[in-house]
Amino acid sequence: MLKTIQNFILMLLPSSKLNQDVSITYNQCDDLKPLNIHELSLTSLMKKKVLNLRKQNSHITITRANKKLTLIIPYRNRKEHLKIFLPTIIKELDTQNIDYEIIIAEQDDNNFFNKAKLMNIAALHADEKSDYFVFHDVDSIPLDVNYKYCNHTVRLFNYIKRDSEYEEYPQTVFGGAILIPKNIFFDINGFANNYWQWGKEDDDFLLRHLFKGYIPLYETNAKLSMLPHPRALTIDVHGNVATDTKTLKENKKLSDTNKQTFSKFKRGITSQENDGINNIKDYKINSITVNGTIKTIKIQLHYTD
Repeated sequence: MLKTIQNFILMLLPSSKLNQDVSITYNQCDDLKPLNIHELSLTSLMKKKVLNLRKQNSHITITRANKKLTLIIPYRNRKEHLKIFLPTIIKELDTQNIDYEIIIAEQDDNNFFNKAKLMNIAALHADEKSDYFVFHDVDSIPLDVNYKYCNHTVRLFNYIKRDSEYEEYPQTVFGGAILIPKNIFFDINGFANNYWQWGKEDDDFLLRHLFKGYIPLYETNAKLSMLPHPRALTIDVHGNVATDTKTLKENKKLSDTNKQTFSKFKRGITSQENDGINNIKDYKINSITVNGTIKTIKIQLHYTD
């Protein structure tokens, strides 16, 4: 199914894959293996912008080091996933000898879900000594994923397992597990705050890099295994699968609104300087609890259309 969708996109955008002509070298600590990193191949929708970026950044130096990580999990109503993900990610980070904290950014209300806004708020509550963030979906279990610091934004995987087989993930999808240095995150103004329920916040995040002159990268060999979950457009505000017409219509309306919001941003009608981590509003912190390296922030969001 994933390949079918990918091929359909390529049919609509016949020149979607551009030749990778950015050279990459490594400036790394002796005890760290180099990541197998390449430049993301992006759609022809932004072809001119990407080509200009490549001319300006024809050579990239990858710097890796042992630095402080804040791993952020946007979360609501996924207890069964969290029980699997948390021990797995803790084992991975400990094995890689990473200095880390984990922030569970839990939406604690009955409003529509806002993944991007949760991640922005969590970033503001990160340890001030943190050097980089990893934004990680709770339903994505890592295999051979390297969480060491990198001085560029990296999608930390290339393959995703659905059902029984791993498939190459579309390079234009910018979610799942994203590593980003703190300085880049704040320079691009974090995530947009106005994508409700599901869809397009990851596309927006990708374009924020391009508009600010950053070339996104991806790790070519790492994999994520996707835990089973229902389709986003069928989930109600309590995390249950909904079949009632009202909920399905609300989700469809929000999805369409997100597409319109993204279209305006892509065309330059709206600006990332006016929507991001620098102007988060309409939320309340209900509680913050700390258990060792894990911080849980319960956040009440106020929906604004």
